[in-house]
Amino acid sequence: MVSNENELKLGKGVAFVKSQLNRLRQEDETWEADFRALPKPIIQSTTHYVGMALAQPDGFLRAESEIDHSPTVNDLATLLAYAMKRPLIEGPLRPRHIHLRGNPKWKPLFSALEELGIEVAIKTDLPKFHGAFGEFLAHVREAHAAGKVKATATQTKVESLFPSIAKWVNGFGHIEIGDQEGFRFIVRAIDNGGVVFEDDRPNTLAEAMAALEKALAEISAREGIE
Repeated sequence: MVSNENELKLGKGVAFVKSQLNRLRQEDETWEADFRALPKPIIQSTTHYVGMALAQPDGFLRAESEIDHSPTVNDLATLLAYAMKRPLIEGPLRPRHIHLRGNPKWKPLFSALEELGIEVAIKTDLPKFHGAFGEFLAHVREAHAAGKVKATATQTKVESLFPSIAKWVNGFGHIEIGDQEGFRFIVRAIDNGGVVFEDDRPNTLAEAMAALEKALAEISAREGIE
């Protein structure tokens, strides 16, 4: 029998145990909880997600979880269980309200939360989560950028010299330039669908960049890319 990944698991062996959570004191608090996808490096094959549970109105982070698969109802149940019984800040407690986005995957958890005296509200916007997620991404980018090589004043002019290439790598795809065995010197432009331009005629880096700039300018004009 094929297991249902979104079938809610309760009881022994999981974090969300209603009998344990029901013993926690309940406070008149409102929390926001959600999962969002993280930017995926080109060398990474799977998308990672970060989940956070935060208390209103101050946005205190009570629990955080990073997973390497599309979040299921059990991932949300685990996140909320830890937010209640093992919070990162303040003490264990049950909130009175939890705000979630309208994800159908979460529905199997609603009745279990209601049994704990927790009211679920579906919201189109989770402002505290949105702000915390933005800060999380900023920290990820800052950590990734640590130790990076700074461009010289002359090197920073490359975007003005090759504006179509700059536009491409900043939002549409990536490029490959160099010697490839069996193909001589080669230049490519690649997006999520695959190679959109390839040329093995250039003999130098300058010729490759010029050919790529011309091709991407034509693609931008043809596709209406601003």
